[in-house]
Amino acid sequence: MNYKKISIASVAVGMFAAGAAFAQDAEIATWSGFRKGAASFTFDDGAPSQVSDAAPVFDKYGYKGTFNLVYNWNPNWSGFQGMADNGHEIASHSNSHGNNMSGEEASSKKNIEGKIKQKYGIVTVAYPNCNVPSESAVLQNYIVGRICNGSWQGMSDAMGKDGPSNWAKTPAIMTGAEGQLKSTNDFTGQMQNVVKSNGWVAFLTHGFQGKNNGNATYSPTDLGAIEGALKWAKDNDKDIWVAPMGFVAMYIKERKAAKIEPQDGGAANTMTFELKHSIADNISKYDYPLSIKVKTDWSKVEVTQGEAKLESKVDGGYVYFDAVPNAGKIVVKNADAAAPESSSSAEPPQSSSSEPAVSSSSTTALPMQAFDGRHLAAYVDASGYITVQNAQGLSITVFNSLGNVVRTTKGIGLEQKVYTGAKGVYVVKIGNKAWSLKIK
Repeated sequence: MNYKKISIASVAVGMFAAGAAFAQDAEIATWSGFRKGAASFTFDDGAPSQVSDAAPVFDKYGYKGTFNLVYNWNPNWSGFQGMADNGHEIASHSNSHGNNMSGEEASSKKNIEGKIKQKYGIVTVAYPNCNVPSESAVLQNYIVGRICNGSWQGMSDAMGKDGPSNWAKTPAIMTGAEGQLKSTNDFTGQMQNVVKSNGWVAFLTHGFQGKNNGNATYSPTDLGAIEGALKWAKDNDKDIWVAPMGFVAMYIKERKAAKIEPQDGGAANTMTFELKHSIADNISKYDYPLSIKVKTDWSKVEVTQGEAKLESKVDGGYVYFDAVPNAGKIVVKNADAAAPESSSSAEPPQSSSSEPAVSSSSTTALPMQAFDGRHLAAYVDASGYITVQNAQGLSITVFNSLGNVVRTTKGIGLEQKVYTGAKGVYVVKIGNKAWSLKIK
């Protein structure tokens, strides 16, 4: 089964309508969304085509990639910042792309952070020419360091559920003319393998056949093959998690260190948990959401963490949701025993909220605005969830196209699913900034 299980001895939380006691069992998923495997698409050298051609393809399917930039090659900084603002990960590929980047581990991170604003700055590094620099310097500055094919160094090309044995040597399979992955079937075959093994595979791409690749001339890849792989991934989104390399690394490290435990004093129709780890360092707070399921006999629930209302669903005797470690108590309530509220999977309700209405004419995104130095991101992911990044502590409101409020919550963690519902156009307001997004 695809989860890390925490068995919690029968803890009664009171008697509810049917008169039966409820035992609290909670599980942390191996992969986000209780999927069976993970895949990361990484891109080197900061090619112009990565901004103009690759990013729109990824955004079309609701997926995000990792883009490794060479500082001295002066890539399209504004273009890559826009990609970061739309949820992609920007990473380091050294200052100069020399044979070995030893001595540039910290400086390339700092230099690129001077150009690109993300919540944690630059937390992933990819080594030029696949040569590993100082491992200690890498691990002092990044949460993950990427090599090329593992098989080139006597390792496996794909990884298990716990990632690489050495986080300074995370493998990625070369794609394109000089690589082993050329067609859509090559990509999907690798993803199918990690679905079967509960593992993680990463891909390494430079430029694209027939595109403006700048310095990224090595091993050009057919962008159509990658688009076919993303389409396959979306069709199989329940099984494969596609996410940036740094986010997957963060999830693995948190999952291995985290515990979810019930709290005393649970009342009838309520379960309370805490999700904690103690691995924060000077690189990251490790606050990527972990996927949780809790055993329940309730048919409808409401889940909150701190001041945030969490997206949740009940299926097969469990309630599923994503929660952030160390972000406050998690409360699961029997919604049938409380005031009724429409499920987020139903048509958005009319609202009497005091929030100012947003008319359908305001469906043009406002200019990007940083809050305390961070750049916010909002997009619809491959599963149809409106997802935000970098919104910790900020109020979030989702409006339907008629201007009615369908969800209010508060930002927690690096990334957060805030709403899913009927197809249509929605406006997401974070603080005083808004986006128009379409659930298809």
